[in-house]
Amino acid sequence: MVPLIVTALAQVFIWFYALSHIQSDAGQYFLHYNIIFGVDLVGAWWKILMLPIGGLMIIIFNYLISILIYNQDKLIARLLPVFTSVFEIFLAWSIFLIIDINL
Repeated sequence: MVPLIVTALAQVFIWFYALSHIQSDAGQYFLHYNIIFGVDLVGAWWKILMLPIGGLMIIIFNYLISILIYNQDKLIARLLPVFTSVFEIFLAWSIFLIIDINL
């Protein structure tokens, strides 16, 4: 249950932070930044929401796979939610950084 709670809290943070800081009337948003080239992807405000949507799809997929394979391999079925929660934490951090670049 702990990975599920961590995953749910990370997903709630991602959606709350993204929706509260994105302004739909703004023109273009920076969508990707790296140290070498700087900003290399610019797009509309709604494209930032693709990250939380992708995270939600990964949560659903991984938990369904975990439930389906639990009888065959309990170790993988228990590790999959842990890795999902770690992924969601990194996703929350990336959303925070992307929105911080745009402010």
